[in-house]
Amino acid sequence: MFRFMGVAVSVLGLTTAAGAAATTDLKVNRVSIFSSGVAFFERGATVNGSATAELRFRAEQINDILKSLVVQDSGGGTIGVVSYASKDPLERTLKSFAVDLTEQPSLARLLNQFRGQPVEIAGPRQLKGVIVGVETQRISVGEGKETVEVAFVNVLTDAGLQQLRIDQLQGLKLTDEKMASELTKALAALAGGQDVDKKTVVLRFEGQGQRQVRASFLLESPIWKTSYRLVLSSDQKPFLQGWAAVENATEEDWKDVRLSLVSGRPISFRMDLYTPIYVPRPQEDLELYASLRAPEFEG
Repeated sequence: MFRFMGVAVSVLGLTTAAGAAATTDLKVNRVSIFSSGVAFFERGATVNGSATAELRFRAEQINDILKSLVVQDSGGGTIGVVSYASKDPLERTLKSFAVDLTEQPSLARLLNQFRGQPVEIAGPRQLKGVIVGVETQRISVGEGKETVEVAFVNVLTDAGLQQLRIDQLQGLKLTDEKMASELTKALAALAGGQDVDKKTVVLRFEGQGQRQVRASFLLESPIWKTSYRLVLSSDQKPFLQGWAAVENATEEDWKDVRLSLVSGRPISFRMDLYTPIYVPRPQEDLELYASLRAPEFEG
């Protein structure tokens, strides 16, 4: 029985019985390189019972995986969930945290988001209290009585309301663990937006007994090139030799792999299937005071 994965499903935090399944390594056994800039890869393995397989790809390769992945279980088993880490737009992800870092906030704007949060401040004065807010004041500088805007943070302490210049702060610690964790997660998400590391795609095979399983997909690949040699001799027939130059752009050796070089140019396109798409919905406002309006009659 073959089961093809027709729809890619993103599952985060998969906590089913997959953890008890054995892990298998799908080896590359077939590669077909096309002259249109893509290559077909087939991986296979022998599994016994339920098993999972992990494939790692670069983030920019996930789109090709989602549009071309075919998973097969030829021994009567079934294909389980194919899971991969979701890629939410970075701006939307950052807005989901209690600390908004979408617009590169200054220290003053960042402190203003911490209103009501307990903090410990290091600087000319050591303070421990709750942030009330941030305000700007114009102060005089120099002999010309020029004024500049300076940001101050207001902190409610046991001794009352205290005010500190933000440019004189030497350190600030959020004592609320939840808010400190939100800031750490927001920074981690910001760093993850620039992450170029590998992404993991997990395949699950469910069944009984020993059987063959396969996974195939298309990936962007360098095209193969040809080179010819012609040997001419006075006492022998002309000898023509052709070479195919193939670049292995993957990170594993192609050992015991059946390699095919295709000179045709099948249609190859790119499509962004990895980034979630959110459809805007219209806002419907309630008429709170509709019942208080005087009725209008037309005759």
